[in-house]
Amino acid sequence: MDGTENRAWDWVPASWQPVVLLGLCLLAAGFFVAGAGPKLLALARVRPDDRFDRPLERLKDTLRIAFLQTKLLREPGAGLMHALIFWGFLILLLRAAQFFIIGFFPGAALPPVLEGGFYGAYSVAKDAVVLLVALAVGYALYRRLALRPDRLTLSGEGLLILALILAILLSDVLFEATFAARWPEAASWLNPLGRGLAGPLSGLAPGVLVHLHNGAYWTHVTAILFFITLLPRSKHFHILTSIPNVYFSRSAPGGAVRRIDFEDETQETFGITRIGEFTWKNLLDLHTCTECGRCDVFCPALSSGKPLSPQQLTVDLRNHLNAETGWLLDPEKPRAEPAQEMLGAVIDDETLWSCTTCGACEAECPVMIEYVGKVIGMRRGLVLTHDRYPEELAQAFRSLQTQSNPWGFPRDSRADWAAGLDIPLWDKDRPTEYLYFVGCNGAFDSRGKHIARAVAAALKAAGVSFSILGAGEGCTGDPARRAGNEYLFEQLASQNAQTFQEQQVRKVITHCPHCLNSLKNEYPEFGVSLKVIHHSELLASLMREGRLPAGGQDDGRVVFHDSCYLGRHNGVYDPPRDVAARAGKGGAALEVEQCRDRGTCCGAGGARFLLEEKTGERMSHLRVDELLAARPDTIATSCPFCVLMLEDALKAKNLDGRVKVLDISELGGP
Repeated sequence: MDGTENRAWDWVPASWQPVVLLGLCLLAAGFFVAGAGPKLLALARVRPDDRFDRPLERLKDTLRIAFLQTKLLREPGAGLMHALIFWGFLILLLRAAQFFIIGFFPGAALPPVLEGGFYGAYSVAKDAVVLLVALAVGYALYRRLALRPDRLTLSGEGLLILALILAILLSDVLFEATFAARWPEAASWLNPLGRGLAGPLSGLAPGVLVHLHNGAYWTHVTAILFFITLLPRSKHFHILTSIPNVYFSRSAPGGAVRRIDFEDETQETFGITRIGEFTWKNLLDLHTCTECGRCDVFCPALSSGKPLSPQQLTVDLRNHLNAETGWLLDPEKPRAEPAQEMLGAVIDDETLWSCTTCGACEAECPVMIEYVGKVIGMRRGLVLTHDRYPEELAQAFRSLQTQSNPWGFPRDSRADWAAGLDIPLWDKDRPTEYLYFVGCNGAFDSRGKHIARAVAAALKAAGVSFSILGAGEGCTGDPARRAGNEYLFEQLASQNAQTFQEQQVRKVITHCPHCLNSLKNEYPEFGVSLKVIHHSELLASLMREGRLPAGGQDDGRVVFHDSCYLGRHNGVYDPPRDVAARAGKGGAALEVEQCRDRGTCCGAGGARFLLEEKTGERMSHLRVDELLAARPDTIATSCPFCVLMLEDALKAKNLDGRVKVLDISELGGP
């Protein structure tokens, strides 16, 4: 371009255009700062959170998730629609800059970047983007007004934003079309949409075309500026926060919780009891929620009728944060009425206790909002500060404290499961290659003991050098931490950490994903660096080496169920399938639609195995129904708690004689 388009402004007084535009820009900037400023300042007033490690890994994740929209595109229809709008927004930023240059410098030649071959190619691409985004917005309106999926809330705000996007797109086309109709000799075919619309407009009077041209310009820039003023006052603030939120998302696996410093005498409360006790990343999460509802679709608690909607939890916390932001910035500011209690009033207790901490919501969130850490933090507040928790947990806490298991079995009977198996006790002077950490379920539960014995038999058959701690082993503390009793977790983890250090343990096998997660991801905070491997990973390796003999029993059609803490929390999906495949017909395990990172929780996680399900349907029943769609003879899994939950569900459905539930170590057994 050579600046001809700018000369369109010769038809109107040029002197007042930059002044008016500057005034509008300053007004929009003022509204934006007034809305966004307090929100951003509040992030600096709450607890710190070190999210600045692994910069290259974070950049890679940001490119993949935020810019390439990989999570959104897992949902073909709505996902593609949102991705097109996002990509279009990025591409049209240059076009928006051009409009403001035209307004501030009417009649002047455009900068070199907006001239020549580059701009010609960009103009064609821009028109294609305008068309695609317009179609995407049209689908979004159709979806909201006609299809109305349950997970979406129809709001005037959402419709207004879509209307503004359409106004920006259509005014761009009208701006080009009226220019081409009024000055056809200067118009370019590099703007096909505008040139195509110019024909029907060419019969209008020149003065009308100029007014339409100028009107399209001001519609475009005012729609952009109005859009900017709305961002910090609506859920669409996520347009600005989503990319940073993805960059600062948790990059390491595990349970997303950190130790509490119980020696800090300045702390008035332990856990999260007020909105200001969250970290800055937690609050950034709240401002980033798009209310797309994907978390709700995959939440097993919500699906089974529990009072937990991850989306509503986030929205309620965000609304509470917005209401409390003024007092976060100025704690001495007088209140007309007392502050609303966050726990019990804003967020109901039962909402928090319904969560299995399975991480399905986090796996689906396209902007990487973290839920599990917030839920556990608020559970800590209930338990440690308010002394308020389900009555079933009281006995479990006492048993964990006195016997180091949640059921109260004598600690000195922890090795009874291994009677007659000739498994040595760990000897630091003559250590075996691995310590087999059995866990409470394998040591005390009658069904769990069968799994532990099957694991030990497989390891012995493969010639693996291993031993056990016996009575020296204690609960990892996982159920205490997930239930919010961080003080008890601290005691249990410290005891185990001391044992590992004194006994010079380096390599650990465990068949319980919950033990794996604690030992591998949480114990480093206690000064213990262990190489922890799940039994599925070791058994799969032994199979590849030809050291694991094939079993004798035919388990028929085998469908595999993913454990949340092995899969979503630790990224282990293929090894247990490799082991299960040796017992499946055709050398493969069957899959259902809800598998891998979209596998449905059995309902045991987050210490839920200690609680009765008093509301709605049992989560394990829903999961069994999904697995039965594969018409299996055997349900295979790699978590002892999943075995218990799924077996109970089959019994409740009178199917325990027709379908078996086996740990992968038991497949093909005698």
